[in-house]
Amino acid sequence: MADAALISGLLSNLAPLIKDKFSLFWSFKEEVQKLSSTLSSISAVLEDAERKNVQEKDKQTEDWLRKLKDVAYEVRDIMDECTFEDLRLQVNRRNASSSTLIQVTNSITRPFSIPMTRLKVGHKIKDVQKKLDQISSERHKFHLRESIPDKFASSWRESMSLSSCKQVYGREEEKKKIIDILVNNTSGACVDKKLSVLPIVGIGGLGKTTLAQTVFNDEEIDKHFETKIWVCVSDEFDIKLVIKAILEEKAESCLEELQKKVRKRLSGKKYLIVLDDVWNEDVNAWDQLRSILDCGSNGAFVLTTTRKKNVAEIMETIPHFELSSLSQDDGWLLFEERAFVHGKQKPPHFINIGKEISRKCKGVPLVTKVLGSQLQSNCDENEWYRIRDSEIWEISQNENLILSILRLSYYDLPYHLRRCFVFCAIFPRNAEIEKERLIQLWMAHDLLPTVKNQEMEDIGNTIWNELCRRSFFQDEKFDQSGNEICKMHDFMHDLSESVMKDECYKLDANSSSDGLKRKIRHVTVMDDEFVKNSVRSLKKIEGLQSLIFLNVTSATDMQIFLRALKELPTLRVLELTLIRDNRFSQLLDLQLGDQYSKIFRNFR
Repeated sequence: MADAALISGLLSNLAPLIKDKFSLFWSFKEEVQKLSSTLSSISAVLEDAERKNVQEKDKQTEDWLRKLKDVAYEVRDIMDECTFEDLRLQVNRRNASSSTLIQVTNSITRPFSIPMTRLKVGHKIKDVQKKLDQISSERHKFHLRESIPDKFASSWRESMSLSSCKQVYGREEEKKKIIDILVNNTSGACVDKKLSVLPIVGIGGLGKTTLAQTVFNDEEIDKHFETKIWVCVSDEFDIKLVIKAILEEKAESCLEELQKKVRKRLSGKKYLIVLDDVWNEDVNAWDQLRSILDCGSNGAFVLTTTRKKNVAEIMETIPHFELSSLSQDDGWLLFEERAFVHGKQKPPHFINIGKEISRKCKGVPLVTKVLGSQLQSNCDENEWYRIRDSEIWEISQNENLILSILRLSYYDLPYHLRRCFVFCAIFPRNAEIEKERLIQLWMAHDLLPTVKNQEMEDIGNTIWNELCRRSFFQDEKFDQSGNEICKMHDFMHDLSESVMKDECYKLDANSSSDGLKRKIRHVTVMDDEFVKNSVRSLKKIEGLQSLIFLNVTSATDMQIFLRALKELPTLRVLELTLIRDNRFSQLLDLQLGDQYSKIFRNFR
């Protein structure tokens, strides 16, 4: 999907960049002025183009937006190339001997005086101008109208505090039943089995993980079980990864060694392991994991959460617990908490509309929270009616309905929040996202708006807080090192991927480098074999901007990759995580220019 928020960010950043670096383009004065003028006129109709694309599902407008996005990236790449050339010449000047100082100084004041360089840049500017002229003429054919300045500009918040204590509504009875099963084994299950398995089943967004968390952290559970372990499984059911999560190990080991370690840790103990978000339908894979874990004392338990009944039936030794929707009363309490500011009087007509909206949420907590947060402190009665009367409620399938509702809330976000949120599609599902790291990534890609008298880090912090407040991020907490982290719900991750599907690609053991298409902008590599076998395939990507390696297993692999860097001139972010005997070595500092942020990642 070609999203107007991404395009708006590109266009809004290009204008000041062209102005700031105009001296570099003195040889192309007229061409650059025309380029800037064309970009400004196209930017004025973005909002109307998005309305046609989203509300009217106009395919021609969607194609127009996609072409505009591609050309905007091309223009930015030209700006980056010119800026890099300027920086390179400045370095040469600092390093020059006195005998060559005058010659180098002349090159810097006229960086495109070299005929070949000037010819190359001139052709690129001419080429993108031709494409922009075509795009500009098409906007008249589509009857796109100019809009008022970004309607979201006034929604910028200086600060936002987040409550660390959020009440869970309508799950006390379910929590009590599950604790009773875990502690007293009241399910009627066969007691001669050492390891009992109880799955919690329900559609996405229903609160399975939240319920499991309240059970896991209950005082009675703390007293009953000797050991408690939480494992987020998600899409890939990898036995080695599950066991390593139980052991809290990162170093590579064979399965035989891992199973010995985990059995040594759990043997004879009454333990509780939560396997959250299981999708595995392979009976043999589950039987293998169960046989490894079946070493505790009587009363050892595995509590799992899953969306699929057939997955639950593979694992269960106790009939699965099917989670129901919230009651209308509990759904309203959750909506009320999110939509209305505490301590302020609630206008009766807003309460009535709010109750109608909360009923339409069908007791799904994620939808209720997101819509309630969207309407928080919104005094525009028409906006409340718009949500209540939206056609999205007519969608029949539950999970399609949830995604459609979340998409409605997404399009309600200001452009700067939208582009920062969808960028998070680069992270693997269920990843813990570190705030400081994410803000650096936003800065490196020029996703943050400029706010007078504010540092970029402070602006990024405000955006983080706002996305948390609106429930686009969840599970905010501080890790053991004191870093603030969060997660994205699966549906939120699906939403970000649906917007960024043409720009993001994740390479793991189940994917292929064949999927690295020319228009991909961000690549996350989770398979170290890629470094050895396919790293040079990256050069076919024309505008690669982010490259994140999560599991580089040796310094040799890293060197192979670094040699390929010269093929990636548009790269803005490089992250390498070197896993080596659990020891941390020095940070990688890659600085690609004065307008780029430095991105640091640990080698470990």
